[in-house]
Amino acid sequence: MSVTVTLTEKEIVTMPNDVDLGKYVRQKYIHEKYVNDNSYDYCVICGKQTPYTKMTHIDERIGYIECGGQTCFQPNICDK
Repeated sequence: MSVTVTLTEKEIVTMPNDVDLGKYVRQKYIHEKYVNDNSYDYCVICGKQTPYTKMTHIDERIGYIECGGQTCFQPNICDK
């Protein structure tokens, strides 16, 4: 998944120096890539899309295996 980070002219000129601008760009990139990630998780067993986004907390999921990942956890859906 590629992430596009867009900066406004105001964001660029209000930064006091290039080091702070670089930190700001990296923070914005991390936010876009990880915090706003609404893509769906896939079953680690069969590879099918699950009903959970990557941002759904593991306590709110069914079939999540700690240190293993998300599974379908539904024998009639999961192929394996």
